[in-house]
Amino acid sequence: MKLIVAVVNDQIASGLIEKLTERDFRVTKISSSGGWLQKGNTTIISGVDDDEEKIVLQIIKEYTQKKTLQQIEEGSSRKKLEEGMATVFVLPVEKMFHF
Repeated sequence: MKLIVAVVNDQIASGLIEKLTERDFRVTKISSSGGWLQKGNTTIISGVDDDEEKIVLQIIKEYTQKKTLQQIEEGSSRKKLEEGMATVFVLPVEKMFHF
């Protein structure tokens, strides 16, 4: 079993949670702040079986692809500002209990 901890941009958290729950993955949403994304963020945690890890990571990856936030002009050239939308940790779980 694995514990997946995804720190995602607040703006996309609800949509990502919807995508995960559509596939019957249980998730817990925690409002968070700090240095990972340098903006308001949400931490999503999910306990999954080992064989489901790749599926969950693929959903997160597809849903949180880098987005172009804005274009700025520097001199005569334009520069795109992009932001990664998630930081994900995968942790091994030794035991899990439901009480």
